[in-house]
Amino acid sequence: MTLKEMKIKIFSLIEEYYPERADLAEDSDVLNKINGVINSIQLDLMKYRKLNASYEVEITKEDSKIINLKDLLDDLYQLNKIVFDSDIEYEMPNNETIILPSDYEGTFTIYYFKYPELLEIIFEGTEEEQEIERLEQDEDYEFELDADILEVMPYGIAADLLKMDMISNYGKYFDERYRELKNSIDPRRNSASVMISGGIDI
Repeated sequence: MTLKEMKIKIFSLIEEYYPERADLAEDSDVLNKINGVINSIQLDLMKYRKLNASYEVEITKEDSKIINLKDLLDDLYQLNKIVFDSDIEYEMPNNETIILPSDYEGTFTIYYFKYPELLEIIFEGTEEEQEIERLEQDEDYEFELDADILEVMPYGIAADLLKMDMISNYGKYFDERYRELKNSIDPRRNSASVMISGGIDI
């Protein structure tokens, strides 16, 4: 799903969708806040079904044998596992540091859970240039979260955008709906399967 498609869902939900406008909405306050709110909701939802990633590292004789994962992986959320090309003993004094044997040479793969790529909030240049960049981002940006997670996202965004609306109480409704949908998220990417061979005559 692109950012533009997500915005259409959100603006339709809060009755702020104007298809004749290039930026899709009329309320400047909503337009100014929405990218930051989308980022916040993405960071909330990513914990319910994590994004898998991997990175292969090659270590030569001259390379440092102390590796800081935060320096190596700027999108690291949580470490999953490390797989070496041979059996070696290594240390991890914390969740971010790998200490290899002093004579280690070879490759290993880091499997981890990553942060999603977040949206730009501040654009540089003239007002016209900023507008062009925003519209390009709407067309080009694609969400990394799974499709069913993205169906939950508009309710969280709508709740945040309308949280100060004390008259209609829509903010409260969307917040309750968002929490309900989050609680129903299945964290698994794949369902377990069982194969049974043979059988019993009855």
